[in-house]
Amino acid sequence: MIRAERRILPGARRRGGFVIPMPHTRSGQKHIQAYVQTLRPAVADIAATLEVDRAALADARDLNAIGAAYLGAFLDDLGRHLAGGAAAAH
Repeated sequence: MIRAERRILPGARRRGGFVIPMPHTRSGQKHIQAYVQTLRPAVADIAATLEVDRAALADARDLNAIGAAYLGAFLDDLGRHLAGGAAAAH
């Protein structure tokens, strides 16, 4: 019987249960940089809408803490919208 093993592809890094492909070619790295640059304004807009203090998160290295801050801000915003809609309905 052949033993099946899970292998990470060359150039990939494992983070928290999923694989992030890491390009090795110069053109691949430039493509990733361009993609990240297009996402930066969207992240800034989301942070401004949710009133997330990005300066406080700038030094954070724990991705879970950063995600928790955004999730907490989203849930607070959702709660405000739901409370405002419930008050208007009565």
